[in-house]
Amino acid sequence: MNDANESSAEFAAALLNEHYALSGRLDALPGYRDRNFLLTTGSGDRFVVKFTQGGESRRDLALQNRAMSHAAAAGLPVPVAVANAAGEDVTHVALDDTACLFRVLTFLPGAFYADAPAESHTPALWSDLGALLGKLDATLADFPPPASGASSQWDLAHGYVVCRNALHVLDDAPRRLVGGLLEHYRGHVMPHLGELPRSVIHNDANDHNLLVDDAGAPSRITGLIDFGDLMLTHTVNEIAIASAYALMGQPDPVATLTQLVAAYHGERSLVAAEVSAIDALVRLRLCTSVCNAAIASAQHPGNAYLQVSAEPALELLARLCGESPYAVECELRRACAMPTDPGRSRAAIVDARRTHLSEALSLNFREPLKIVRGEGAYLFDEHGRKYLDMVNNVCHVGHCHPRVVSAGQAQMARLNTNTRFLHDNIVDYAERLLATMPGELSVCLFVNSGSEANELAFRLARTCTGSRELLVVDGAYHGNTGACVDASPYKFDGPGGAGAPRHVHKVMLPDPYRGPFRGRGREAAAGYARDVCRVLEALAAKGRRPGAFVCESLQGVAGQIVMPEGYLQAVYPMVRDAGGVCIADEVQVGFGRVGSHMWAFETQGVIPDILTLGKPIGNGHPMAAVVTTREIAEAFVTGMEYFNTFGGNPVSCAIGAAVLDVIREEGLRENALRTGAYLMERLRGLQHDVELIGDVRGLGLFIGVELVTDRTSTAPARREAAALVEFMKSRGVILGTEGPGDNVLKIKPPMVLTRRDADLFVDALRTGLARR
Repeated sequence: MNDANESSAEFAAALLNEHYALSGRLDALPGYRDRNFLLTTGSGDRFVVKFTQGGESRRDLALQNRAMSHAAAAGLPVPVAVANAAGEDVTHVALDDTACLFRVLTFLPGAFYADAPAESHTPALWSDLGALLGKLDATLADFPPPASGASSQWDLAHGYVVCRNALHVLDDAPRRLVGGLLEHYRGHVMPHLGELPRSVIHNDANDHNLLVDDAGAPSRITGLIDFGDLMLTHTVNEIAIASAYALMGQPDPVATLTQLVAAYHGERSLVAAEVSAIDALVRLRLCTSVCNAAIASAQHPGNAYLQVSAEPALELLARLCGESPYAVECELRRACAMPTDPGRSRAAIVDARRTHLSEALSLNFREPLKIVRGEGAYLFDEHGRKYLDMVNNVCHVGHCHPRVVSAGQAQMARLNTNTRFLHDNIVDYAERLLATMPGELSVCLFVNSGSEANELAFRLARTCTGSRELLVVDGAYHGNTGACVDASPYKFDGPGGAGAPRHVHKVMLPDPYRGPFRGRGREAAAGYARDVCRVLEALAAKGRRPGAFVCESLQGVAGQIVMPEGYLQAVYPMVRDAGGVCIADEVQVGFGRVGSHMWAFETQGVIPDILTLGKPIGNGHPMAAVVTTREIAEAFVTGMEYFNTFGGNPVSCAIGAAVLDVIREEGLRENALRTGAYLMERLRGLQHDVELIGDVRGLGLFIGVELVTDRTSTAPARREAAALVEFMKSRGVILGTEGPGDNVLKIKPPMVLTRRDADLFVDALRTGLARR
């Protein structure tokens, strides 16, 4: 015992003798704020003696004492304060000439939870811990709230602000990790905080405040100590805080959390909003620990322990980031016997669609899925089953990306109006978008969908050239408006179509695998370009000139086709020389999907006169754009006003800017290049083993796998492709087909696809192909 403790012990002995009629041996105990001693009397009774200096008032300690007595009266294993001869349980004293508060508490036997090795923790222990905290919170539900309490630094209700304000002191990797979790919390939990019940809670059931029966093989909790962080806050924070510590070092954190929450719910019923928030609150508590440690370390740079203490929290955070928040929520809901989805059944929705919606609206799969949540590259059904989404190029940076969600929420809360008012967002976004393109493309017009963008592009071309003659690629699809359907052979030559309108002229699909000119080189490109020349000459012979040639930079519904090298380089000059303009449709394939470039037209070494964008631009938000040259934009100024009620509104532009941020900051174009190359390599390895695969083609994360019954004849394997799509669904992978024969597997997943996801996909595909 050091000199300070010796003098404190002597003083404590005197106080105990005079005011409590207690005496015995005093041994120093560790303490965060207090100077503590263990008193062992001659009869073997034990007490904890505490000197509290600064930070807490007599009122605070009296409140803690009352809370402990309240809990103890309900049979809970907590210490209680011992009254002195005057009937007081808190006494003002002066220790070493410093005012402090003196208390005596009953002693609880047991070993610290922290001293029990992580591998010794069992479901029985977690259940006992969850049940204890559930009983405690149920008991404290009617306890009067404190007038003051622990610092808001450790109130999880303020955790978002605490962490956000501390991001600048974190190193790069922790800052990215914590920042991403804060974005998710802001988008998915903060809007529902008002639904969470509030009450007084212990607020710090960490592993140093919990006692167990046996440090070597713990099976139950024997005590909960230190009510110093007692406060009024969201009740669910109790189990979230305890779980943040209990999950550390566990091989299956989600199973541990499920056990804790189920036992807690058995003693204090959680409401649905609490169950939905628990996983995020556990992560937020870990973030708070990391941020508070970083702040303390910055204030005390020589104290290496402060950063070391944050390492277990960072390690657990990183592991939890590998778990889907919604999948965890569904596990917790099932553990608490709550429905994972309170909505209508699949059958009821199908019946309602038949009654209230057009039968022209199609559904995927023989037995349609009900999808209720999306996260990253995954979708989730109403039962919480996850599906790897290999076809959704709309949610480009990942389903429900927190950064994008937050940007839309924040701007929607401030203003959303039309472009007749001045606002920063539209010009800021236009500048940022144009900065990713060649300088010739310098003017933006914002709309709401890819279909609307293409229709506007046709108007621009017609106004600029004076001609409505339109050259389109066979098999192409450009949208669902009247003008777009007229420009889409996929529609006008398909079921219900009436053929090409008089002003629309088809040119050959430049298909290197199935077309008349095979291969991806310039010789094949020249062969297909001659067909464009044929159409232009036929128009000229009739005294007409083209208004525009429209071509997807990569062919989508025509079969995930990468055109031969130099095709557009050959075609664009022909069209321009004949008086037309060139439109690149990148509604599906823009924003870095090809990996090597931001825009797919760049892979052909050309610059279009008009570029249309949609789908990925807003990550699922209804937003699109037309980008063109100054000359064409000025030709469109005829005196007729162009106005779009929603196009370019502040919310859409804020969302669009967030998408650009995520693409850059998360390196998603680079990921498309790396992961796409890896996926293509694995698919080509599969092609070598499986005769059914005729061709594997693609750029970045735009890939097609063509299934054929005979590689020699390239006969489409339509039936096999349809069966494979259904099989992949049963394996938790969403896949679709394209092409005239519906035999091309279309692969265009969210850009956050990982190598692990790619492996999951190819392994399932291999199994499905082996079953044919």
